[in-house]
Amino acid sequence: MAGKMILGFAAGCLMVLTAGCTEPVPLEAPLQATPPLAASFNSDETQCRAEAGRVGEGHVGKTAAVGGVIGAAGGAIEGSDDALIGALLGAAVGAAAGDFDVKQARRNYLVRCMQQRGHAVTG
Repeated sequence: MAGKMILGFAAGCLMVLTAGCTEPVPLEAPLQATPPLAASFNSDETQCRAEAGRVGEGHVGKTAAVGGVIGAAGGAIEGSDDALIGALLGAAVGAAAGDFDVKQARRNYLVRCMQQRGHAVTG
């Protein structure tokens, strides 16, 4: 019974985290740029993409760990057998949320980096 409650709770958390959210634009997707493009556009884009790729390193793991601790605590309240289930489900929910955040942050960084270098780009 308690395992079903934890599973339901984790599923509900995941739905709340992703409700109304669209998948972020991948970092690798082309930028929308307003012509004319400056001569430095390609080199600036390469540098900005490399920098953006480093944004959020380790964030997914940390978010998964926090989710696991919260899930384990919730499971421990229900019983010791449910603590492991809660930890695993919490870690999965945390990893999914962290992955979404990192993807969005990387794309936002790329766009801002290019704009700061004087290029008229959008996401």
